[in-house]
Amino acid sequence: MTKGGLSQNKLQYPDTQIIIFAREPVYGQVKTRLIPALGAAGATELYTALMDFTLNKIHTYNAASVCLCITPESRTAFFLDRYPFTELQITKQRGDDLGHRMFNALKQSLNHFSRALLIGTDCPFLNQSDLEQAIAALDTHDMVFSPARDGGYVLVGAGRSVPDSFTGIDWGSEQVMRQTRKRLTELKISWQELAFQQDIDDENDLKYLQHVHEFSDAFPHILNIINGYS
Repeated sequence: MTKGGLSQNKLQYPDTQIIIFAREPVYGQVKTRLIPALGAAGATELYTALMDFTLNKIHTYNAASVCLCITPESRTAFFLDRYPFTELQITKQRGDDLGHRMFNALKQSLNHFSRALLIGTDCPFLNQSDLEQAIAALDTHDMVFSPARDGGYVLVGAGRSVPDSFTGIDWGSEQVMRQTRKRLTELKISWQELAFQQDIDDENDLKYLQHVHEFSDAFPHILNIINGYS
């Protein structure tokens, strides 16, 4: 049973919500760091495939309530048409920077659920076991993170509202996780870190996609695009 009396009896973790940050895949405005390697069309197709893969995978797990939190300029109707999943919640991101947007999304979720996890769409390696480990970590810690090899993180979760934990961070830099650890220590917030993950942000990351067999089987044309530019 979730806070506020909401019921998700069919879910494995009815007291948990998984938030997915996404944006509408507008040509030339997504995966911009990959445009030099794949072209604008290729980068847009890759982003769309990663988003589809993430949404469908999380939906299939049926582990927890799912909230798709989209950028303010994205059209809600686009996502409703693309993902006609039962009980998929769609909200808009609020805040001046990534830290504020993540904090607001987690806080809103925690108004109704005991635990909230937030992920993006650029880490196809995240699986059900990773999510279950993150949920379990929140039984004994305030927050949980899955660090990325580029210095950031691909998953953050919270079991309570954590004011100021996302402030003073150089978002987009290689210092994100290191600065976050320092910030959490200063605030005396307990956290657990899971295994490092590989996200797909720049040209050097593309080679890892072939190791995600579920993704390559579902989107073989994406690997053809990548191989065509390599």
